[in-house]
Amino acid sequence: MRLTNLLPGGRRRRERDLERELRYHLERRADELRADGLTEAEARRQATIEFGGIAQAQEEVRAVWKGQWIDTIARDVRYAARGLARRRGFTVAAVVSLALGIGATTAIFSLTDQLILRRLPVAQPDRLVQLAWMGNSLSASWGGGHLMSYPLCRELQAQATLFDGVFCRSPGTVNLSTGGEREPVRGEFVSGSYFSVLGVTPQIGRLIDRSDDTELGASPVVVLSHGYWKNQLGGTPNVIGRKVLIDHYPMTVIGVAPATFVGVDPLAPPALWIPATMVEQTSALERGWNRALDRRTAWLHVFARLAPNARLAEVKPPLQVWFRRMLEEDTRQADFPQVTAERREAFLASSIDVMPAGRGVSNLRLLLNQPLRVLMGGTLVLLLLASLNVGGLLLARGAARSGELATRMAMGASRRQLAGQLLVESTLLTAAGGALGVLVAPVLSTTVLSYLTYADDIGVSLDARALLFALLTTGIAAALCGLAPMFQMRRVSLQALLKQQSRSATAGGGLTLRKALVVAQMALTLVLLVSGGLFVQTLARLHANVGFDAGNLVVFSLAPPSLGYSEQRSEQTMRNVLRRVTEMPGVSSAAVANTLMLSGGWSTRPLTIQSDARVVSERPVPFMRVTPGFFSALGARVKTGRDFDSRDVRAAGTEPRPWRTAIVNESFARRYFGGRNPVGYRIGVGDQPDVVANIEIIGMVSDFSRRSLRDTEIEQVFFPYWDRDADDGAFYVRVRGTTESTFAAIRAAVREVDAELTVGSLRMYREQIDRAAWTERALATLASGFAVIALVLSVVGVYGLMSFIVTQRRREIGLRLALGSTRAGAVRLILWDAVLMVAIGVAIALPSVWALRRLVETQLFGVSALDVPTLVGPAVALALVALLAALGPALRAALANPTEALRLE
Repeated sequence: MRLTNLLPGGRRRRERDLERELRYHLERRADELRADGLTEAEARRQATIEFGGIAQAQEEVRAVWKGQWIDTIARDVRYAARGLARRRGFTVAAVVSLALGIGATTAIFSLTDQLILRRLPVAQPDRLVQLAWMGNSLSASWGGGHLMSYPLCRELQAQATLFDGVFCRSPGTVNLSTGGEREPVRGEFVSGSYFSVLGVTPQIGRLIDRSDDTELGASPVVVLSHGYWKNQLGGTPNVIGRKVLIDHYPMTVIGVAPATFVGVDPLAPPALWIPATMVEQTSALERGWNRALDRRTAWLHVFARLAPNARLAEVKPPLQVWFRRMLEEDTRQADFPQVTAERREAFLASSIDVMPAGRGVSNLRLLLNQPLRVLMGGTLVLLLLASLNVGGLLLARGAARSGELATRMAMGASRRQLAGQLLVESTLLTAAGGALGVLVAPVLSTTVLSYLTYADDIGVSLDARALLFALLTTGIAAALCGLAPMFQMRRVSLQALLKQQSRSATAGGGLTLRKALVVAQMALTLVLLVSGGLFVQTLARLHANVGFDAGNLVVFSLAPPSLGYSEQRSEQTMRNVLRRVTEMPGVSSAAVANTLMLSGGWSTRPLTIQSDARVVSERPVPFMRVTPGFFSALGARVKTGRDFDSRDVRAAGTEPRPWRTAIVNESFARRYFGGRNPVGYRIGVGDQPDVVANIEIIGMVSDFSRRSLRDTEIEQVFFPYWDRDADDGAFYVRVRGTTESTFAAIRAAVREVDAELTVGSLRMYREQIDRAAWTERALATLASGFAVIALVLSVVGVYGLMSFIVTQRRREIGLRLALGSTRAGAVRLILWDAVLMVAIGVAIALPSVWALRRLVETQLFGVSALDVPTLVGPAVALALVALLAALGPALRAALANPTEALRLE
């Protein structure tokens, strides 16, 4: 049933009434003419001429009917759908092009929205702020970001006139046992005001409150996340009061958080929350750590909620006044450290900043922010390119339909009606492309997330915001695709269309516009090709920046303290595992370090260097504790001096001792010894005047990346592993043989030493490198994929345009050949158009690359955003591909029979 039949009065009845009335008037006029003496045939003919035709009169009446526009749109949609169904190749090419552009854009927007832009699901997130110490706090730090001490957090909580509440938190990993095996889970240590300031209410039970924030070790309670409660404990309601073990310390479950709340770091949702007063009962920060209330220990992020009528700018001045007074009072305390006058002045010059925190705090977000913005820019370019490609296809289709358009205009169709029909057709194509793109978007989102090795528990789906964005993108694509055909329709001349040369007449404006679209496609393609090349080079240079041969190097970690072992038993276990692994067949060398390299973290200490003069390090120096043979296992070269050996190893079972020897890297020697041989000089840990430099430098090792692959010329110091805290760490094993057999042998060796031990992070070091370069790998892969898609679209555009040009210039080429021109000349004639378009496209693209360089240069490593080979290579490749695409139509034109070409015209 037609939609118009459902209108009041019924469309069919009104149509019958209209036709009956029109015929009545026609017959009356014919009767009058017969009365004047005309014959029957002449009277009817004259009446019809005067009346102008029943069909035309019907259209004029319909135009004023209410609701006619619905019928018109429905009719145009049916007509366009039938036309697209008859031309399946054209329709599939257009829909797939748009689906790639819309799907990629929607997928990256969905990720950007949920990982970067989304606010915390708490009460009035726009009123949340983070407080940050800016300057030298004279504190040791445990963690990353803007950290403060617990005593300072409590003092800020007393500033009720400035804030409507203050809370602090610290993330950490703990070992949780709910009655079965222990498992490492992400936890969050929080002050008693945490949940109340955020405005979070429990799902069941109660949440941590101020009564749990009174004294250290007095509140052994935990709150479980809704996800952990549902997925790991089956959502059982009797979980309240249940005893669990946190790092072998018994605690009681008091509540479950609501499903919508995932903490203040939405990209690292915790499984549980623990009072900050219980941090010393766990090993989340460090085994045996007991500095929770130390004013010189920064380990917490501090947040606040602005007072109801307060604004961010109004809070800063009075807060700064309080902070300066607090600093001055602090310097008068008996426990204030002995520091130089310069460092004391730097401490007093510190300030406290207030930053918006409605989106929470996330280290992963900082890593993702710029890469996702780059990818978003790339997908928008891809969408524009796809829209231009479809616009070019629609132009070609419009030129092929010139006869149909001429006939419809001759029969009374207006330009507005024909433009509306073309717009409906482009809208149908983009709607189909948008629908397919929405289906493709989750696949691309999953692909991008597969690179996020540190975000395994992040789930991204297409929600209402993403679907709304997809709808908006589809609308923009429809407008872009429909602009060119509608512009072409405005330039069409009915008289030219109806002539024999109609095809040539329509070619002029449409051909120029199609050339402009193809030039724009090639410019956008070159931008994507250059971006992909830059990111591929970055990835390659990062892999080359490791500093040693990572092949056949296996790493794994052990944590005996997680089993509740004492320090002595843990150390003995580590020694036994190292000895057993070293004895394994196929192992050339093995060593232990206190950390797994390329995992994003490191320990630092200020140092005092005794060279020709006493020097304090300009900044805290990263250090690492390693066993003898560590550099040999890595393949890093000790350039001067010696490696650690038995002389530097503390005997098992003896008390920990101060470090006596150290090895530095080349960057350390360059910075503090001017490139001289540092062997024989001494250093001391600390930067205070009473620090004794009694640690002898016994060797210098080549530079290699430790925290991240981007570390270049970072000074490092290495100390003996067994001297202290030798109870857990990472093993580095240089092996021969297959990975599978090595992994199995390592697990078996560890079980022989202690069947309870869990082998963690067992992988080839090459995989660790891939994990460290996940953002660069994602950018290189996706940018290269976008560039390849863009190149294919451009090739299709060039081929289609050249085929169209050959068809339009068939008579000209036939005349040239008939008059003696060579076939090579005909080929050059066609290829010249392609060469000119490539040249213009390159001329447009290169300034665009220069203008966009700041978007990508922060993600590059070892290569400039304006690297000449990277600019020239893709430009030459694009030119060759475009010319090859144009060569087929050019050869077809040159090989055509001139006589047949002229006869066809």
